[in-house]
Amino acid sequence: MNAKPPLGQPLWLKLILRFERAIGVPVESAVRSDTYFDLIAHANRTRARLTELTEGVTKPWLDLLNLPTGSDVRRLREQLARVERQLGELAKDLDRSRDE
Repeated sequence: MNAKPPLGQPLWLKLILRFERAIGVPVESAVRSDTYFDLIAHANRTRARLTELTEGVTKPWLDLLNLPTGSDVRRLREQLARVERQLGELAKDLDRSRDE
């Protein structure tokens, strides 16, 4: 925020705005840097590897206990999303056919 606060603002708001101006520019430049995007990409790859490793270890045990695994839940979410899209398309087709 580059705008100056109007006169009569509470002290706490003035302090917050001053603090935001002081750290805002460095933070914004950091999150726009190539290093930041490289770190985010590396963190996402690491998270994906850890998820795979964890699922690889726990999946046999969860299957043995007849409990859903993370991949089972992910697959069901994808199926549900497809069904919801199809239902939305059918509802639109039904509305169009009623209008004709």
